[in-house]
Amino acid sequence: MQRRIAAVVCVGACLLLAMAASAFAADANSNNSAVGTWILNPTKSHFQNMPAPKMERLRVLKDDEKTLAWHLAGAGADGKVYHQEYDGPTDGSYRPITGGENATTVAYTRVNSVTNWIVKDKTGAIIETGSGSLSPDGRTLTLRGSLKPPQGDANFTSVYDKVK
Repeated sequence: MQRRIAAVVCVGACLLLAMAASAFAADANSNNSAVGTWILNPTKSHFQNMPAPKMERLRVLKDDEKTLAWHLAGAGADGKVYHQEYDGPTDGSYRPITGGENATTVAYTRVNSVTNWIVKDKTGAIIETGSGSLSPDGRTLTLRGSLKPPQGDANFTSVYDKVK
């Protein structure tokens, strides 16, 4: 059960990161882009009712008005490593997230400089919602969201620092 919870949390964090990264790149008035490598800053992040990951590295490969591509690698609180990927549109259509233990799909949308997402499990139930934003200097990515794990609803704020 703990592994499932950690997997859901990891999927959520990945999605949130990708959304936030793409949100600012999609803003035509912004010179900021989320393309690059990001590391989770655990001291600035908050995970309510869920274990925090030991480490996460997000690589945003593509971030334009219509598409988003990212790879996420990390280690859960239990030390188990995970890897997830997304490469697809930001048009609100559900597309698969690959690499996770559980089959999930995500729909990304952009409104001005904010990227929003909704994650569904294999049964079609919504298990996560969130939004992301990039700091004005382009060095900090903040993802905020809600998860619906088996032990009850949980909220999180994941803060990532740009390393490349």
